[in-house]
Amino acid sequence: MRNKLGLEVLAVSIVFVLVASSVAVYVYGVTEGGEKGMGEGGGDSVISLVPPPFVGVASAAGSAGDGGAFPEDEAGISAYINTSQTIDIEKIKTIFTWGVEEVGDNYIVGITPISDYGGEIGVHVYADTEGWIVAYLETDEPAAKIMQWGTADVNNPTIGVIKSTTLEDALYKAGDAAGVGIVASKIKYYDFEFPNANGMMLFIRTRAWDGANKHQVEIPADYMLFEASYYHYIYYHAGYYDSDYWDSKLKVDGTIISDAPTSGCHYCDEDRWWRAFDSYKGAITTGTLHTIEISYEKINYGHDVGSAGVATVLIYRTA
Repeated sequence: MRNKLGLEVLAVSIVFVLVASSVAVYVYGVTEGGEKGMGEGGGDSVISLVPPPFVGVASAAGSAGDGGAFPEDEAGISAYINTSQTIDIEKIKTIFTWGVEEVGDNYIVGITPISDYGGEIGVHVYADTEGWIVAYLETDEPAAKIMQWGTADVNNPTIGVIKSTTLEDALYKAGDAAGVGIVASKIKYYDFEFPNANGMMLFIRTRAWDGANKHQVEIPADYMLFEASYYHYIYYHAGYYDSDYWDSKLKVDGTIISDAPTSGCHYCDEDRWWRAFDSYKGAITTGTLHTIEISYEKINYGHDVGSAGVATVLIYRTA
């Protein structure tokens, strides 16, 4: 079974609130009209960030297990596992269709593409002969790129459970290539860029018809927020008419954070994607109730398709 996250989404008509273990980040979701509507989706997951045993251990042996080879200075949010099996580096190399970055006597680092809404996400993967596999984003990439929209109907993207992340998918891809088992319960997360962070929260909102959906998030004032980032997408059909029009805006407290204006093209008749990944750049802070809004607007003659959505990832330390 490949569902490590497996966290149920709380999807009630007006409000969903998440309180898990020591985490006290609150998220409230509403539509523009004050009620949940068909085609609206919401999801949330809380993941603990746990340092791997090789963090901060210096060695000349050259493997993650003894701290010698893993590029800690380049890695940001990561998912990792020790398979306790010998890994054939040559087999792992086959997944690096986006490039091999480094090869040592007993390790390899490369980039593998993971399918997602709107295209592929390039995930860095480290593997060594001692059985370590680490999938990670680099420090200049927003953590929200871990969001895996999966096989949800893009015309009605109601997501009840966030089943995986792009990082987990990369671990399974590497494990399959090497012929080693990936035990879901042994997968852990850590952010090498923010080693003091101990929690990550992922939540989503979608809109599949004209209008806007909103949710509110409040991070306690005594938490340390290291990163707040987003994955904003719009999917639409460019039809026959020049007057066709699509647009999606991501707002925080009424201020536009990301704008995805799109328009039709004469006699195109084709489906299109647009997406953006970035930081909220200070728009989300601790100790304040923030409203995140995702809108979807369309004027389309003859095609009732499309949606827009946003995934938000918070990296923080609890009090």
